[in-house]
Amino acid sequence: MLTFSEQTRAASLTRMAEDRFDVLVIGGGITGVGIALDAAARGLSVALVEKDDFAAGTSGRSSRLVHGGLRYLEHGELGLVRESLRERGILFRLAPHLVRPVPMYMLAGDLRRRATYRAGLTAYEMLAAGRNIGYHTSVSAGRVAEAIPGFGGRSRGFKYFECQTDDARLTIEVARAAHAAGARLANHARVTGLLGEGRVTGATVTDEMTGQGFEVRARAVVNATGIWAERVAELAAGSGGVRLRPSKGIHLVFAPGAVRTTAAVVAPSAAHDGRYVFIVPWEDRVYAGTTDTPYQGDLDDPAVGDADRDYILAAVAGLFPGVTGRDVVASWAGLRPLLGQDDAGDTTSSDLSRKHAVFTGPFGLYTITGGKLTTYRAMAEDLVDRVAADLGGSGPCRTREIPLGLHGPAAAAVRLARDEVARLGLPPRTAVRLVRRYGDDWRQAARLIGEDASLGEPVADGLPVLGVEVALARSREMALTDQDVYVRRTRLTTLGLTPSTGSRRE
Repeated sequence: MLTFSEQTRAASLTRMAEDRFDVLVIGGGITGVGIALDAAARGLSVALVEKDDFAAGTSGRSSRLVHGGLRYLEHGELGLVRESLRERGILFRLAPHLVRPVPMYMLAGDLRRRATYRAGLTAYEMLAAGRNIGYHTSVSAGRVAEAIPGFGGRSRGFKYFECQTDDARLTIEVARAAHAAGARLANHARVTGLLGEGRVTGATVTDEMTGQGFEVRARAVVNATGIWAERVAELAAGSGGVRLRPSKGIHLVFAPGAVRTTAAVVAPSAAHDGRYVFIVPWEDRVYAGTTDTPYQGDLDDPAVGDADRDYILAAVAGLFPGVTGRDVVASWAGLRPLLGQDDAGDTTSSDLSRKHAVFTGPFGLYTITGGKLTTYRAMAEDLVDRVAADLGGSGPCRTREIPLGLHGPAAAAVRLARDEVARLGLPPRTAVRLVRRYGDDWRQAARLIGEDASLGEPVADGLPVLGVEVALARSREMALTDQDVYVRRTRLTTLGLTPSTGSRRE
């Protein structure tokens, strides 16, 4: 097992203060760690610093779907949809344990709506160009009732497929792959300034755990801080061009049994604004989202407001009668770094493009923002292509072929894991969980349980998270704080557990 721990971080910080790097990446979200992996895999020396924790921002607060963006077809963004579908296929191949197919149901009771959905899904699958996860089918009202037993009506519909992931765990796995490729990474290390006169030659950094400051020198500095990109760019004199219009998206998590469905559902918004809400099974719960509203508040801690909550609740209750706010056990809010436009005027955030953009300047500084979780790898390739060319060249991009934590099919790993967990006296579902969370490292997780049987038990009654997951969060995934463990590595807060007391909120 590759060690990626507090000790790894300490060693990386020491090297950062001593060495000069080809590339310094600022930002430990999915885009930043993707850039670190791409650059390191090409043979460039790479350092990455993140002011909070990996995936603490947008990358850990998404809808947890790797998808092509069916609704982007409405805006005519065929190129973005095609790119997203291509990247969905690549990620499904590289991380089959983390990026898994999920059936999606769209209800269509009338002929006009069925014709519209059929045309859209057909175009969507054509754009996938052979990289489909599965093909859409028309489903009867009886089949809808079987898949969605809590549905309060009767309707025919369509079933199609996207992929589901744990966005924070995907980010961690990419960070670990970057570390394996030679990159030096550190979370809880804040950039406080940029170095250089006339050109950017590095950054001043403060270790948030100790308060110690130091300098990291690099030939190129990449600002991959997402919604904070404007603020970081402003640290460099002469920077400009980065304009963001943050958009807030919130999700609600419902108690086990409150929303009865075995498949994800695409529900029309009750506001009749043309938007849809994803209702998605997760563990033994269901979450629903998302909103898409302009945001001007605190970038570090966006809140779930009453209007946000009511918007999602109304959509869910429209299909699942009887669901109320009392059924909500957790929630999260995230901000999308949407690109501002000079002529945007009163354009709503839902109409702004999800494409990414790269800004250069002053010399030595590259800023990348926009984009979406699904396309992070392509974004990284675009950025590193530009940086490598300016630095005098490097090897070709290799990230289409670098496995992200699992070599070989997930099903084969689960079969092997089942034998081992049976030997330990644990149920078969434990094998599935260990493979889905750790890929090839399920063996190390099983070994730890073999040494301490208590690690094979849930951390709290009625929850699926095992004690071994908390242990590995610190030794395998560089979790330093309780928030790192509870919020991102194990998702215990999503399941309704509070990190301060370890108590249930439901």
